Amino acid sequence: MKVRDVQHAVLPRTTAEEGSRQNAVVSLRRLLNSKVRPRNVGIFESEAAPAFAERHGRQPQSHEEVREAFLMSPGYRMWSAANRSAQEMIWVSVGEPTYRDLERMEQATKELIEADDKLGSLSLDSSYDPSPEVADVDIHLQPGGYAMNRSDYDVVSGALYECGGNVFSFGQGIGRGDSKAGVIMRLLNEEFDGFKPAKMLDIGCSAGAASAAYPAEWPDVEIHAVDLGAGMLRYGHARAESLGVAVHFHQMDASDMRFEDESFDLVVSHNLMHEIGEEKRRAMIGESFRLARPGGIVIHQDVAIRNQPTLVHEIERDWDTHFNGEVHWNTYATANLQADMIAAGFPEDNVVEHDLSALHGMANNRWYAISGRKPI
Repeated sequence: MKVRDVQHAVLPRTTAEEGSRQNAVVSLRRLLNSKVRPRNVGIFESEAAPAFAERHGRQPQSHEEVREAFLMSPGYRMWSAANRSAQEMIWVSVGEPTYRDLERMEQATKELIEADDKLGSLSLDSSYDPSPEVADVDIHLQPGGYAMNRSDYDVVSGALYECGGNVFSFGQGIGRGDSKAGVIMRLLNEEFDGFKPAKMLDIGCSAGAASAAYPAEWPDVEIHAVDLGAGMLRYGHARAESLGVAVHFHQMDASDMRFEDESFDLVVSHNLMHEIGEEKRRAMIGESFRLARPGGIVIHQDVAIRNQPTLVHEIERDWDTHFNGEVHWNTYATANLQADMIAAGFPEDNVVEHDLSALHGMANNRWYAISGRKPI
């Protein structure tokens, strides 16, 4: 199950016309990502820097000045506007089938989460008020955000996340056979002697695709998954039950989880660090250390935007902070994550940063991960 776009009962059923519109968005995004965006750094030299120098009598030097210069470039502004429009088109293309098919999806959700023979479980906390630094932001412009929860069987946020994420990823050139969980399982096989946990935790599980991939590959693993959004968790639980895998979903904040110390052999997160601020990220890493058993492994995986070669590259990659609802994008990209892991308690010699290739798709697609092993 280490694939994208897997079919299940709560996935919106798209018509041929809706699928065609989604494919058109994928094609547009591939064009922008493969043909247009790679020219941005060159455009900085040919358009942006000269325009800044003409206005200020010198070359741009600081983050703010490089960003100002980029915005003075017609070529960069054209790409930026097109990229923003393409991102908005993602949500239109997946929103239409989601809301058209919602009655069926909610009925399927109800039947799955109330079934007597469930494999996993769902624990929601009606008193929990999701953290505003995530809940109050439409991250990557997803309408309603991650914490949207409209009714007892609402799954819109999860459906939008999974379907929108697929359109986004295919538009990046990522193949259908790729998955974040698959990348981590390959890392465990190659760098940790084929380590397989008995009990694991997925922090910030969103719609639960990665969470369900682990027990599909390791049927005997007991996996728990946490997120702040009730709609996300409800969708993830129904999705896992439909696929016939056992996952235990919990509504918790990643920075303050209600599990006993040393509960898990393996603790992972996928693309979480760039969605939360510095304070919450450090608390989350501290929690991952607390919850790992002696000798257990912690792996925090995320997007490969770190360690850009120049300031110009860094600011070009920081577009998402300002135009895509990713308010902590550059905070993550420039963080000293090794220091965060060491401060949480991991021995320095046990903390490793990994540059990981995608499983399928374009050869230049990369993932980032940082791992630590808790002392025995």
